[in-house]
Amino acid sequence: MQERPVYLDLTKIRLPMSALSSITHRLSGMYVFFITLPFLLFIINKSTSSKASFDELLIQLNTFSIFSVLFYLSISIFWYHILTGLRHLIMDFFHIGESLKLANLSSIFVICFWAISYLIFMGYLFL
Repeated sequence: MQERPVYLDLTKIRLPMSALSSITHRLSGMYVFFITLPFLLFIINKSTSSKASFDELLIQLNTFSIFSVLFYLSISIFWYHILTGLRHLIMDFFHIGESLKLANLSSIFVICFWAISYLIFMGYLFL
């Protein structure tokens, strides 16, 4: 009888790309719920309270600071969550890409599309 391992070594497990995409979708959902949503509510409150606080918010977002990095990182993670969510919905409702090969290709496509579209967005903002 073969003994079962006492611990699970996560570094030796090779997950398919679709599994990594699914896991990161769930993690990004938690980030969006607990960090991005309250942060965006704070920004909306600050931007609508007065003209002076709106101008201060614009200055903070246009300078390199922890506040602006957190804002753009949160927007990036929110965009990733939307794209991977659309991928999951297409797979669930239309049964497109349910095979392992197509699921891996669609997850690679979504990650590449996310990175390229976010870089274009950031380039548009800062160039």
